[in-house]
Amino acid sequence: MKKIILSIVFTLVGLAVIGLIIILTGVYNVSAMEPDAGIIHWVLETTSDRSVDVRSDDIKVPDLENPGMINAGISRYKELCAQCHHAPGMNETDLAKGLNPDPPNLYKWGYRMNPAHLFWVTKNGIKMTGMPAWGKTHSDDEIWTIVAAVKKLNNVTPAEYDSVKVDK
Repeated sequence: MKKIILSIVFTLVGLAVIGLIIILTGVYNVSAMEPDAGIIHWVLETTSDRSVDVRSDDIKVPDLENPGMINAGISRYKELCAQCHHAPGMNETDLAKGLNPDPPNLYKWGYRMNPAHLFWVTKNGIKMTGMPAWGKTHSDDEIWTIVAAVKKLNNVTPAEYDSVKVDK
C-alpha cells in the first residue's frame, strides 16, 4: 500500500513540475493567431461547458415569447453582441475574425442553445475568450431580453433586424 501511495505522490509531483516548466518557460503560445491544439482545446472547452452547466442548472427561465421583450433584446443585441456573434444580413466583422476561440454564431445557432446557459454566459462572461460579463452593467431583465432575441434571431430577416433601433 505504501508503494502505491508513493507512486501516486511522485506522479502528482512530476505532473506539477511539468506544468510549472510549461508555465515558466513560456513554451505555451498564448497568441490569438493560432488555435489551441488537441488536448488544450478539449480541456478549455470542456472546462467552460461544464462550468456553465453546473452554474446555470438552477436558473429559472422566464417566458421568452413576448414580442416587446424580443424587440428590446434585438436592440441590445445590436449594441452589445452583433460585432462578435453576427446578425441577419451582416458579414463577419474584423473583430470576430480576430477572436480565439471563435465566438459562436448566435444568429444562426442561438435558437438551439439552452436559454439558461445563454443567460449565464451573457451575465457572467467567459474568461480569456473576449466574452464580457454584461451583468456588471446590465440588469437581469435586460439580459433576459437579449436571450429572448437570440432564441428568435434565426427567424428575423435582415430588413426586420435593421428596422429595430438601438435604445441607449
